Order: sequence, then structure tokens, then C-alpha cells
Amino acid sequence: MTKKHKPKLLLHICCGPCATVAANRLMEDYQVVLLFYNPNIEPIAEWQERLAAAQKLAQIYGLSLIVDDTDFEDWQTMAKPLAIEPERGRRCQLCYEWRLRRTAQLADQESCAYFATSLTVSPYKDREAINKIGLIAAGVTRANYLPTDFQQADGYRQSIKLSKQYGLYRQKYCGCRFSRQ
Repeated sequence: MTKKHKPKLLLHICCGPCATVAANRLMEDYQVVLLFYNPNIEPIAEWQERLAAAQKLAQIYGLSLIVDDTDFEDWQTMAKPLAIEPERGRRCQLCYEWRLRRTAQLADQESCAYFATSLTVSPYKDREAINKIGLIAAGVTRANYLPTDFQQADGYRQSIKLSKQYGLYRQKYCGCRFSRQ
């Protein structure tokens, strides 16, 4: 299938390492555009490191990258009451929802037929919840959510290998200050 005939897909990426496998697998069937939208990541130096890795990967793969640096304060307002929630708890669910809703909106704006997220590569994330939330987010847009499980076929280990190969920064926590603690 030529690039011209591939449907356009907006891929939300949380970081360069997780995007390696997700983008690589999707590029076979889709014209992939990367979206770095992560108002949950702090401190700003961490956000900048992850953005730099995403930019480097976009260049390596020859993909367009959209950077949305909005909603930091609104995300903090939403998450603060859920500070003591455990990882994979309600705060994380709302964070998935927050980012996938914005991805769906931008997929519409960018005339993408589909959207997806690299979040499902991580064994620390709830893939089932992410995919359910993505399908709900698609309900208010023209773009369709593509459910994924990038952990399949040893995706997480491949992401580690590829991020080392490409010299990408690998973080040690989810991104929000609550997960860092």
C-alpha cells in the first residue's frame, strides 16, 4: 500500500521509547502522525527530555510530530484531589481519558481517519481501560479509535532495545508528580 493510499492515523505518544514499537508497527498500514500531548508530565525538565526523545524519534522515522503544550494547570487541578490514588487507579483512568479526548479532537482537526496511543506498550498501564476510553473518546469525533496492545510480540522489550539503539532518553516513572512519589 502506498503512503498516498494509507489512512492517516494520529498516534498519541507519551515518550520516545514507547513510541518506537507503536509507530513502527502502525507505519505498515497507516500514514502515522505523532502527537506529543502530556500535560501530566512534570517537572518541566522531564517534559522537555521526553519531548526531545519524541522529536528525535520522529526524525529517525521520518514522521510529522505535533506538540500540544496546553492544559498543564487544568490537568493539575483535575489530578490533585486524586493524589493518593494508587497507580492504575482513578487518577490514571482520568489521565488516559484526558489525553485521549484531546487526541480525538486533534485527529478530527488534522483530518485523520484514526487515532491511537502508545500507552498500551507499557506493562504498567491498564491496556483494557485505555482501549475502552479510546473507544468512548471516538464517539464524539469523526476519527475512529484503533484499539491496540503493543505489548504483544514482546513489544515492551523491543521498545527498550530500540530506545537504546536510537539513544533515546528513558524515564523512570509515569510522568506525573504523584507517580514519581
